[in-house]
Amino acid sequence: MTREGGVATLRRLSVPMARIVYALTSQGRGHSSRVTAMAEELEARGHELLFCAGGGAGKLLAAQGRAVVDVPVLRHSIRNNEIQLWTSLGMMAMMTLRTQGVVDPLAERLAAWKPDLLITDFESYSIRAANKIGLPLMCFNHQQVLTHTLYDVPSRYAWDAWVARVVVNTAMPRRPAHVLISSFFYPPLRDPERTTLVAPILRNAVRAVESTLGEHVLVYHNDPTGLVGLFEAMAERRETKFIAYNFKPPEDAATRLPNVVFKPAEVESFLADLASARAVIATAGYTLISEALWLGKPLLVLPNGGIFEQTLNAIMLEREGLGEALMQGMPTG
Repeated sequence: MTREGGVATLRRLSVPMARIVYALTSQGRGHSSRVTAMAEELEARGHELLFCAGGGAGKLLAAQGRAVVDVPVLRHSIRNNEIQLWTSLGMMAMMTLRTQGVVDPLAERLAAWKPDLLITDFESYSIRAANKIGLPLMCFNHQQVLTHTLYDVPSRYAWDAWVARVVVNTAMPRRPAHVLISSFFYPPLRDPERTTLVAPILRNAVRAVESTLGEHVLVYHNDPTGLVGLFEAMAERRETKFIAYNFKPPEDAATRLPNVVFKPAEVESFLADLASARAVIATAGYTLISEALWLGKPLLVLPNGGIFEQTLNAIMLEREGLGEALMQGMPTG
């Protein structure tokens, strides 16, 4: 298997024009970024797309002028840099029960559009709707690297790995037409006939931006509650400028953290700061790691506890010599 860019791989494929339902979860920014890149490429090839998405992902796609069918969002709960497993499973179970009536109308909506294929990026309602109308489907995500490849990890992560595989296998179809996995690391495939591993899928804006060496370190965390130690570490390095995303500034930020610029989540501003960063400190989400690697940025990742996908990303980042990881996260307070 070659390690060429995922978009380059798609360009080599000779596929007739089709009507494609593209479904994605709204948990995390990575799915939206990957699907935006895919949409650009598929539309350039003449395919017609209808999206299934809820939450921020659905709003982002709609703002881009794309047709979107709204679906509920199943989210996990994170507190103090660690997933709340049983709380998350309970929340998802309750949401699934409350939204049982979503599948039949969704199936009717899709059938009326007469699609040729469903591509799902870890979105479950569209899978059930596709099964009802006999619509062929394929999976395209990063999560199934956990279930469809072979890898070794330290024994202390065995429970997290087992739980993650159960969750992924439950959420995704048992026998899709094909599983396409985008990844920055390349473990052996369990079933090479039904699975393809490709390099990261990056949107055009990321591939086009110029990487420069600025003075700041970009800091991002998906759940900064309890990460007091991170603020303390930044405060100790007064000579270093930090640009921090997704953090609520402490009340004494002006005096205690004069070297830290706090910014709200905003796609274009984030990309500009990423491209000009001297280094990146972030959680171990797949998309941000991939973008930082593409732009040649030194990486320190802080994986969320209990999210084995992030744990595996961090392990492989270090194993491949691509960055460093702090596996237990920062001190909490």
